[in-house]
Amino acid sequence: MTERVTNRRRLVAGGVASVLALAIVATPAGRAVVLASLVHVAEVGARILRLPCQLFDHSKCFSLDRLDPTCPQCM
Repeated sequence: MTERVTNRRRLVAGGVASVLALAIVATPAGRAVVLASLVHVAEVGARILRLPCQLFDHSKCFSLDRLDPTCPQCM
């Protein structure tokens, strides 16, 4: 008996999750929210990579921009 209830709940939860995912992807506002969250996740990743450098020495953080010969402010 509990297996049937659990399976029904899984089926209903999966259906609801699918409908919500489709609703988010189908609307322009939903797509904008998803894209904004992806950009935020990328920024958080970059900040995490810079964290050890910022903790120890703020002025000598190394970035790959310093190696770019076309970057005038990096020279």
